[in-house]
Formats: sequence, structure tokens, C-alpha cells
Amino acid sequence: MKQIKNVLNKQILKPIIWCFFLVVFSSSLHSQNMSARLNAYGHLNFESVFSDTTYSNFSLGEQELFINAKFNDDFSFLGEITLNYSGHGNYRLNIERLRLKYNYYRNHSIIIGKFHTPVNYWNDVYFHARLFFPTIDRPLMFSKWIPVHTFGMRLQGQNIGKNNFGYDLLLGSGMSSEDIYSVFNEPSVTAAVHWKPVDEMRYGLSYYYTSMDDASNMAAHSHGGDDHSMNMYSGPLDFHMLNASVAYFGEKWEFLNEFSFNRTETDTLGASNNVSNFIYLGRRFLEKNVAFTGFDILYTGENDLHTYPYDRMKFILGYKYEYSEKLNVKAQVEYYTNVYDDHSHNHALGPKFEFKIQMSYGL
Repeated sequence: MKQIKNVLNKQILKPIIWCFFLVVFSSSLHSQNMSARLNAYGHLNFESVFSDTTYSNFSLGEQELFINAKFNDDFSFLGEITLNYSGHGNYRLNIERLRLKYNYYRNHSIIIGKFHTPVNYWNDVYFHARLFFPTIDRPLMFSKWIPVHTFGMRLQGQNIGKNNFGYDLLLGSGMSSEDIYSVFNEPSVTAAVHWKPVDEMRYGLSYYYTSMDDASNMAAHSHGGDDHSMNMYSGPLDFHMLNASVAYFGEKWEFLNEFSFNRTETDTLGASNNVSNFIYLGRRFLEKNVAFTGFDILYTGENDLHTYPYDRMKFILGYKYEYSEKLNVKAQVEYYTNVYDDHSHNHALGPKFEFKIQMSYGL
């Protein structure tokens, strides 16, 4: 039965979704009552690593196709497809977002499909295009426990009142889901609020909960980061997460603080408390130049098995030059070290330096 389900997922459901994706876009181009916008984004990387082993490499980063179609004043469609290098000369197409949105009353909407989980500022505001990232990489927390995507239903409100209050309530597929076909046997719940007292500033709070029968699938749900470890725990797990964000992007100064705390509960070792914090500070000068620095820390408890007991600190110093709205170059120096040298399951991760250059572009 499981084999039949896998065949249906891969051979039937995916082509149907791809066809729907293309039909929506082509129909939008030929309908007078519809409008559509197609954008493409990508990036190229150079990296030099200095640790126990020293190496350098060039790489083709994530390439992205972004489609936004509007059927009328109330209905809209958004799709996001990425092409990623998966190793050994192979590439993989991923459907990152695929959702329909219905604006049922003023600034209140209902959304169904696959979308970014609005647990923090980074995951709610930025999509996969590195062109819009303030730094080259995502914060470390994304490599361990941030649920980047949810497949399900979302109630959303935006720009309500004088403080531009917003809310999101989600019922989704949980962190063990893959791509866009998912069975709701391990659902997740997300509640998030944010407010923007001024255009340049946003505050946010969120709560996320999921319960998993097999926690080993959790690692596949996150993105990026340094020294990503495979999940060693395959038993049941309850996961509670709280996040807080403060963002300010003005004409001269830029600031972002992402704080994340989660508590995991297992039948074997009980509860574990894990925490991560990312701080970014940038200063714009001569209009197109941004000098920035950052600090990133991640710590998991000694008895946390779903991501390995793990601690890491990262110091960032970088520079960005914006040739235009659709082309920029970032150069970044990073230093990694451990929070505690004696963290028992840290897999002997020693200090290291990295130098990175990234060119990001859009069409």
C-alpha cells in the first residue's frame, strides 16, 4: 500500500500540479481580466574555508522562478519553483510555494496550499531569492529547527489599524511533511502576530507546535546553515517553539534581531530546552553601499536527540554593493567557534574562518 501511495505521489500528483502551475500562468497572459508577473532570480557563490582542511570552490546557487497571478480583486495565485544542485552532477526541482489566496473581507484573507511558515521576520518577509537577503546565508536556526514551509490552510490579516497590526493562524502538515503532497496525520499549529508602528520597523511574535511519530524527518524541513547534522532520533517527539523578531530597515541604518526558543519532549530523555539568537546591524552609505556585521548563536540541550546536542557561534563582517534593484554583490568574512568546548555531542566541530562572495541577480 505504501509503494502504491509513493507511485501516486511521484507519477500522478506532481505532474498534475506542474500542469496547473503552467496553465494558471499561460491563462493569465491571455485573459483580459487577469494579470500575471513572472520573475527569475539566482545567485553564484565563491567560498574559501580555513580550518583543519583548507579549500575553495565556486558554485551555482539556487535558481528560482516566481509567478504571481491575480484573477480579480479578491483571488490571487503565487508559485515559487527552485532549481538546486543536489550533488554528483544532479539538480533537483523543488516547489517552494504554491498557494491560492482569497481576500474575503477588507484586509483579511484565507490561503490554501504550500507557503512559508510565518514564525519570524526572515521567513515571512524574504523568499528564496538571495538578492533580498541582508547577509549571504540564513541564520543558524534555519539549519536545525525552523519549519520553513507549511502545507495547509492559513487565515491572515494585514495592516489593521494605525499600528498596521497583522496576524496569521495556520493549520498545516507538520515538520515531517515533504514537498506538497502530505497526509495530515502529524499536523502543526502556528499563531503569529506582528505590528509596524512606522514603515521601516516591524515587531513580531509567534508560537508553533507539532507532534511527530518519527522525528528523524524533521531535519529535511529546514534550510541551510553551517555544519548541518542528520537527525539521530527516530521516535515520537512533541515540539513547542516561541519566536520574537525586531526589524528596522531605514534609509541609513538596518537592524534585525531574530530570537528562537523551543522545547522538545520525548519518551526517552524527557524535555530539552534549545535556544538561538541572530543579530544583524548594517549601515548604508553613498546610496548603494552597505557595511554590516552580525552575530549568530545556537545551542541545543545535552539531552536533545532530534538535532544532536550542538552549540555554535558565528561572527560576521561583510559588505554589499547594489548595482541596481536586480543585481548586487556581497562579500563576507565569517568566524565559527563553539559555545562550550566540552559539549559532549558536538562532533569535534572546531573553529574555522570562511570568506564568501555572492552575486545575486533577478530578471
